Amino acid sequence: MPTSNGAFVSRASALALCSAALLSGCNGGPALDLATTDIGGTVVSAPGARELPLPEPVLSPEQQRDAALSAFLASRQIAEIPDYRSAHADLDADGVDDLLMLLDDPNWCADGGCSLLVFQGDTDAGYRLVTQTTVARAPIALGAQRHNGWHDLLVGVGGGGTQAGTVALQFDGDSYPDNPTLLAMLADGTMPRAQTLIE
Repeated sequence: MPTSNGAFVSRASALALCSAALLSGCNGGPALDLATTDIGGTVVSAPGARELPLPEPVLSPEQQRDAALSAFLASRQIAEIPDYRSAHADLDADGVDDLLMLLDDPNWCADGGCSLLVFQGDTDAGYRLVTQTTVARAPIALGAQRHNGWHDLLVGVGGGGTQAGTVALQFDGDSYPDNPTLLAMLADGTMPRAQTLIE
């Protein structure tokens, strides 16, 4: 079998090359580069051979959640991972679940509640931070009503010597309100229909 430089490689050597390439891939070892492989001091070139790109790793929902929290903390130069509770729900009705995280950690809580993070889900880019509220309490619920295409979020507020109750966070086109304590509390008789996400 002639090679590109005029040398000859025996049929047995060529078969050995093919077998070695197949076995290396099957055994999990490094695959031989068939484009330029050295057999007995002779470089054999396979016309049209090229390396195929490796597929992007697929992250689980838990890995995507952890990545979103890590990116949020890194943007604020915080290394310690806080305690949290999380839930998924399609807030904007785009068919992709969004992410809510209640940071019920002493470093992220005050008398009125804890920080609530709301991330928008994207099938390609993971999660994008939409809102960080200053204080919120569980239960966190998904309201049936929508504003600007997004479901209302019903969150608890108060405590620590102040009146406790529930407020509705309404999406304004860019984000949810960042301070729920500034909103009027819902009267018990006017509590809208909702699905609890974080108890």
